[in-house]
Amino acid sequence: MQKETYNVIKESKNKGLKVFYERYSKKLFSYSISHLKLDEDEAWELIYSTFEKIIEKSPSYSFESESKFGAFVLVVFLNDFRNLYKNRKKEIQFDFEENIDDYKSLPQEAENSENDSEKMRLLKNELEKLEDWQRMLLLLKAQQMPYSQIAEYVQKPENQLKVYYSRLKKKVMENILSKKEVPND
Repeated sequence: MQKETYNVIKESKNKGLKVFYERYSKKLFSYSISHLKLDEDEAWELIYSTFEKIIEKSPSYSFESESKFGAFVLVVFLNDFRNLYKNRKKEIQFDFEENIDDYKSLPQEAENSENDSEKMRLLKNELEKLEDWQRMLLLLKAQQMPYSQIAEYVQKPENQLKVYYSRLKKKVMENILSKKEVPND
């Protein structure tokens, strides 16, 4: 039986990096290319950034199993991707020549953002009630990850993930809608 990655990292960062690379690099690279639509250089840059954070941070955490560690890796990886996306978004320059007075829909957009934040709060609360694997299933499927890859991370049979996903999505939506439909009398 193989030694858990996080235990190898705790013993030696150099050996841990090698084992970590062998076990996770291909999965992360494949996901970067197929789902995040990154080019090869960006994908490897993101993977190495994740590796550095994991090697640095994981010894201060404890994990129940390799699958829990894999979930941790995926969360760090997706957070790094979000940060990369935010940085890219800031780099984009917009050149508006129209008069700012032409935009009369701004107050309406502000109202929508309040509703959106309420929806996000309700969604976040519902997601926090779920088990780790359930949360991962919903979030990864929302990113269009195929069930075959999700099965590797959540340690559940691939053929049952569709049923789990359908039921979880329905349950979360019902819970959100039941809390949202409170009369304003």
